[in-house]
Amino acid sequence: MAIEAICFDADGVLVRPQERFSNYLERNFGITLAMTHDFFNGVFNECLVDQANLAEVLPPFLQAWGWPHTTEDFIESWLHYGDALDARLFDLIETYRRDGLLCCLATNQERHRMYYMKMQMGFEQRFDHCFFSCEIGTQKPEAGYYRYIQNALGLDSSSILFWDDLTPNVEGALACGWHAEVYRDFAECQAKIEEYRKQA
Repeated sequence: MAIEAICFDADGVLVRPQERFSNYLERNFGITLAMTHDFFNGVFNECLVDQANLAEVLPPFLQAWGWPHTTEDFIESWLHYGDALDARLFDLIETYRRDGLLCCLATNQERHRMYYMKMQMGFEQRFDHCFFSCEIGTQKPEAGYYRYIQNALGLDSSSILFWDDLTPNVEGALACGWHAEVYRDFAECQAKIEEYRKQA
């Protein structure tokens, strides 16, 4: 079956900063990955599915980490640090949309980042559909995430192609019958998409 929709992950695919925010925190404030591990592997997952508010759960962690500024400053720095877009990929997406392919954002995000992506990064204009975990109520790689998108698009699973830089998320899509690839670089992505399109 021909590919009718392509879903792209955000961080690590569309958004590719030269340095991770975690490296910035460690270099400038001495906040290491070991220090933030419990937050990002704990309550932050509740934020990703809108069961907790980032601004409300962050303060005790920031205090423990020794963050010298406000919670709002931390969130703002985080948002601005993660807005480096790969222009080549967006040019390609624009071309595919003109050709009639549905191009969608499929990302795990909490609400602050979702609004930033919509309003400041222009994602609502850049895609036919934007799927955020905090709006869906479930996140990759849970099967319900992919089923929600497929139902919203009204497409057969074999007509959807998914790109993510994390293997578990790709495996989750494959388990739901999607085509899915691990994103490594732009050139490989473009070449593989063309291969899929030729199979139509």
